[in-house]
Amino acid sequence: MEYNKNLIKFNLKSLKDPDKKTQIFMVFVFKGKRIRYYVQRRIEPKYWNVKNQRAETKYPNYRDLNTFLNTIANFLEKEYNNLDIIDEKVTIEKLRVLLDERIRKEDKKQSLFNRYDEFLEASKNVRRINTLKSHKSTKKKLEEFEKFKKINLTFENFDSKFDVQFKDYLIKQAKLTNNTISKYYRTLKVFMNWATEKGYNKSLDFQKFKARQTEGEIYFLTWEELMTVYSKEIESEKLKKVRDIFCFACFTGLRFSDIANLKQENVHNGFIELNTIKTGTKTRIPLNKFSQPIYERFKSDETVFLFPSISNQKMNDYLKELGELAEINEPVNIIHYSGTIRKEEIVPKYKVLTFHVARKTFITNAMIRGMSTEVIMDITTHNSHKSFTRYFKIVDEHKKEQMNKVFG
Repeated sequence: MEYNKNLIKFNLKSLKDPDKKTQIFMVFVFKGKRIRYYVQRRIEPKYWNVKNQRAETKYPNYRDLNTFLNTIANFLEKEYNNLDIIDEKVTIEKLRVLLDERIRKEDKKQSLFNRYDEFLEASKNVRRINTLKSHKSTKKKLEEFEKFKKINLTFENFDSKFDVQFKDYLIKQAKLTNNTISKYYRTLKVFMNWATEKGYNKSLDFQKFKARQTEGEIYFLTWEELMTVYSKEIESEKLKKVRDIFCFACFTGLRFSDIANLKQENVHNGFIELNTIKTGTKTRIPLNKFSQPIYERFKSDETVFLFPSISNQKMNDYLKELGELAEINEPVNIIHYSGTIRKEEIVPKYKVLTFHVARKTFITNAMIRGMSTEVIMDITTHNSHKSFTRYFKIVDEHKKEQMNKVFG
């Protein structure tokens, strides 16, 4: 049975600023008394229907909020009637206590993971595909943590104790490195900020969460190694295509996401023109004597995309196979940190080949061979010199090695 709307009403604390969230109050009049109670929810006035005393359908979370308001109003009327029937004195303070307890129960019923799903749904039109993938991965790690700890994870859990236990789980059970853990924490904080803004999360302890990150090594192919791969005679048609796509990225600086989405129409008059997937930044990249022949091999009036479809994971697997075939065997040192434990391993370079190496290969070789930093930044859509600091160091080390080779 629906509550008596003549006795129980909802209104906002303020209607002055339509874009500024304000408190929602429930007002109940009984036996000459009046209780005005903050229901622990906020909303922008532009989304509030004053006549219906409910959130408008254009409010992103209108169903949940309106259901909650109905639940609280029905609860208040029922509890009041129960007290009145047994002739117990009804006070404003007693009703406040009952409402506080009920809202705490309602908040606990709001599943953290349902809220994460809501966040993902709301993010579809404002966040990029790879960012959404990162958030889905973070949600999955939280679900695995909940199962491992045999707990019901709620927003109330996000305190210093959770921080310690979650990090411990990611290090010892998930076997993740510090840098990977840092990425999970960054996405988790984005979600928690959203949940706080929505009113689902009340504690700000999560803002103190920190995950250490170490600067990763830059792996790249030297010019000689790149030329070896570029000119390698290969029988496998599959590896030929992998080699061509990888080398095209080495000569253009394009990310895998941009290569995978590169259309025939993006290339004309000797230039690649596109808006990058990761940042949405427009770039115009000239083809050169190495990338042009690759383009000629793949251009076609019969396909929309320039290159055949292949997943990033498959591409990375094939690149290691290609690197081994091309004898890219220079030893490289892999260093990972997991918690305070330092793990070091020396492997042949082909084992660290991933598609991201192509972009690093472009930047490093472009710098070594004299291209200006400004032009490289324009091609790769970097907007800060700070991100190039590591490359300057590598270029200097490369020069030193070459000097020692020639002059001893």
